[in-house]
Amino acid sequence: MSREQPRRAARRWRSGALVLPNMVWLGLFMLGPLLTLLVISFRGYEAGRGIQDTWTLAHYANFLTDAYHLDILLRTMRLGVVVTLWCLVLGYPLAYGLSRLRGLKRAMLYFVVLLPLLTSAVVRTFGWMILLSNNGFLNRTLMDLGLTDGPIRFMYGMDGIIIALVQVLLPFMVLALDAALLNIDPRIVEAARNLGAGRLRVFLQVTLPLSVPGMLSGSVLVFTLAVSAFVTPSLIGGPRVPVMATLIYQQGMSLLNWPFGGAIAFAMLASVVGLFLLAMRLGRQERGA
Repeated sequence: MSREQPRRAARRWRSGALVLPNMVWLGLFMLGPLLTLLVISFRGYEAGRGIQDTWTLAHYANFLTDAYHLDILLRTMRLGVVVTLWCLVLGYPLAYGLSRLRGLKRAMLYFVVLLPLLTSAVVRTFGWMILLSNNGFLNRTLMDLGLTDGPIRFMYGMDGIIIALVQVLLPFMVLALDAALLNIDPRIVEAARNLGAGRLRVFLQVTLPLSVPGMLSGSVLVFTLAVSAFVTPSLIGGPRVPVMATLIYQQGMSLLNWPFGGAIAFAMLASVVGLFLLAMRLGRQERGA
């Protein structure tokens, strides 16, 4: 025991030394700016004079009592939910097939899944602007097939934002689901088959329930990225479809009202953190069951 204790202490010291640079990095470049913005959100503001030395809760009260801002918050939350559901519906079959592959086939499909992440979000969004325009590929194809009499307005609307964000964020959902499916013990599936369960029953009663943690983690990740997206909503939605990210940018950079912009940012952050805590609670209940 006397020799084991110094070894454990040495392992803990090495582990702490490995984690320390990341903690310092996060503290300086993430927590530091967040705390600074939090302090600013409680400061007073006067147009033409800037941030004041007074302390106030007026910015949070103005946001929570203004119907226009609350409507933008609800629109952003709906956007995140719809994008998350579409990514889950489209990503689960892809992740299921990916988890069943091995060798070169898996490597090739994995590369295809990751391919959208190798391109800048700005470049991908400009590509979608071309595809979704009134004379773009999508509208021309629908009209040539006789499915529509005229172009559908995807640009400067919520539908166009959803389509572009689903394509951008789908890899994150697939990767989370693939990890969960790979962690399922194949002996459980074999036991269910040996007991007479068919493929559909095995999927519904074994594979699907055991992949719920991956579904939750992927949904939280996609939802967080969707509600905080700025480039895609600002370029495809424009000023007609404001979301929280564009509202924060407008307050901070165009109007220079940093306290109100900070209050809006932390209101959105509180909503996302609340969803994250709810997902963690559901995940613990699922594992407990």
